[in-house]
Amino acid sequence: MHPTSSVPVRRGRHVAAALVALLLVLAGAAVALTGTSTTPRADAATAAAAKGRLVGAIRVGGSLYGGTVKVTVFDMNWKVLGATTARSTYQLSVAPGSYRIQVTDTRPTYDVNRFAPTDLTATVKSAQTVQRDASMRKGASITGTVRTNGAIASGARVVAANPYGQSFETIANRQGQFAIAGLPTANYSVFTYDARGQWADVSTFLRNRKVGTNTNIAINLKRRAGSLVVNIVGGKQQLPANGYVTARNSATGQWYVAKAKNGNVSFAGVMPGPYELTVPDSGNYLGRTGKVPGGRQVPAGNVLFTAFELLQRGGSVSGTVVDARVPTRTLKGVQVQLFNKYGTKVGSAWTTPSGRFLIEGPLRTDTGYKVVLSRPDGGWITFGPGGNDTCQYGTFTSSAFSISVGHTRALGNVPLKAIGHAQNPQCIPQTTSPTASPTTTAPTTAPTSSAPTSAPTSSAPTSAPTSPATSQPTSQPTSTVTVTVTATPTP
Repeated sequence: MHPTSSVPVRRGRHVAAALVALLLVLAGAAVALTGTSTTPRADAATAAAAKGRLVGAIRVGGSLYGGTVKVTVFDMNWKVLGATTARSTYQLSVAPGSYRIQVTDTRPTYDVNRFAPTDLTATVKSAQTVQRDASMRKGASITGTVRTNGAIASGARVVAANPYGQSFETIANRQGQFAIAGLPTANYSVFTYDARGQWADVSTFLRNRKVGTNTNIAINLKRRAGSLVVNIVGGKQQLPANGYVTARNSATGQWYVAKAKNGNVSFAGVMPGPYELTVPDSGNYLGRTGKVPGGRQVPAGNVLFTAFELLQRGGSVSGTVVDARVPTRTLKGVQVQLFNKYGTKVGSAWTTPSGRFLIEGPLRTDTGYKVVLSRPDGGWITFGPGGNDTCQYGTFTSSAFSISVGHTRALGNVPLKAIGHAQNPQCIPQTTSPTASPTTTAPTTAPTSSAPTSAPTSSAPTSAPTSPATSQPTSQPTSTVTVTVTATPTP
């Protein structure tokens, strides 16, 4: 069982809310959600490969469940591809590939009847329908009361986290009472933070909480909390980090999550002591986990200011987009999209007037990367004034290649093929015909009887003219690796 979100789940008010926020920022990713139509929104790089379908029934105790659930689709590395809500059944239109599916109850965390998440896997082939049913069960629950030095702690934040990276969160009511439900079977650490960020304590550990059972606990926060403020840098410069950062107390094991803004992140109301930080990718740098520099500790009732450096730059990809027929002709304004081996878009760039492109980012060492070339606005490019040299280009998908962190993978010339001459008559140059061979003119009069003093030399050219070489693509276009998920809420 993995988290119900691909971003750090130890944060926010509720895991389901975190998923909604995540899906709002998926613009530009290789995922399309329509919500009301089974027709996907394809970008210019999407090939016409036949999609498959993922379908399933949602059951409770053998009967169809009429309540609302959220169906989330992941790749096999638990990266979110899309989500939708459903009742009783779900239907998803997907590109061929392997997927993880997670069905979660949409009722609030404090509802003690809430179901635990259900995980499924499926491999879908082109034009194939695969059925995966979800069987929902009432989850485990944790209830209790929070106090600070014996006084009721209204509005306290309570988080239950398991070793699988899942966390479930709620807020105590005015009487300090709380409930966290819908938990899968696991060990749990319960972390508690008072509403004002002034008090803290060690977490409560609960072993082997099983679905369908409840545990009631009493929490009393009696230690003065501290604060931690972190500046995130890379290459000795401020990074534009805006992701979620986790601070873990090395002495107690409890952790806190806050969102960075423009490379700065603050943690208030944390347990005093030593900390290690987990910082996500930022700019061209890879994220990492490491201790607060210098072994410095968060003081009780005070603030620790520190800097945390990301040490390793990601990989990059460069190349030049050229006309497949005439490699000396470079193509400007072409979109170059980079996909990893799972079909997820991980970067993009536009070619310069000289046809060059460079895609940078937190690209990790791996194989199976591909670039997809496409030209917007119908694929037209005009060369020079007058519009008499206007060519229409199609799309092109490269062969797979590898990328290494800290290095630039140079692809050299990447060909993009123009559409055929019959549909593209204004495109110059066309494939040029060979030049005609020189002709021999017969003499107008017969030669005289005088013998020449020397044998005549041939006036033939020193070498035969050749037709311009036609460059062929290094590989034939293949179907795009884009993963497109179309989610349709069912009645």
